[in-house]
Amino acid sequence: MKPSKLRSTHNCSKHKDSSANMESVGAYRIFERSQSSHQLLYTDYCGDGDSKAYETVKNIYNDTIINKLECIGQIHKRVGMRIRKLKNKTPSVRGKVKLTAKFIDQLQNYYGIAIGSNVGNLENIQTAVISTFYHCCCSSRQLMHGQ
Repeated sequence: MKPSKLRSTHNCSKHKDSSANMESVGAYRIFERSQSSHQLLYTDYCGDGDSKAYETVKNIYNDTIINKLECIGQIHKRVGMRIRKLKNKTPSVRGKVKLTAKFIDQLQNYYGIAIGSNVGNLENIQTAVISTFYHCCCSSRQLMHGQ
């Protein structure tokens, strides 16, 4: 199809609701037309964890269950953001031997490794996250390898 022909048949409508609602509306439209346009049903939804879009599509096909998958990269990013936010809001955790930028980066990286190494096993994820926290907090004067 020539580009000029394509432009004349394309009907572009802009999203008129709030920008916060845009992701949910977009996900709904994609899932809704999958059956009629492509004769397929999506069974997995990969989200960023803080989106309401999954709630919009989880029951769209009546009898088909939509699995919610979390992106490890998003979880990894979010934990670092939340620790930095805690540091900024709580003066008592700031300082040389407390929450430094280097320490937060280290916690964030170990957290991501703990999750990625134990995908599908929540109990192991919890144990690994707690263990890495204690590992990061220990020093030569105070060993914390009990986990």
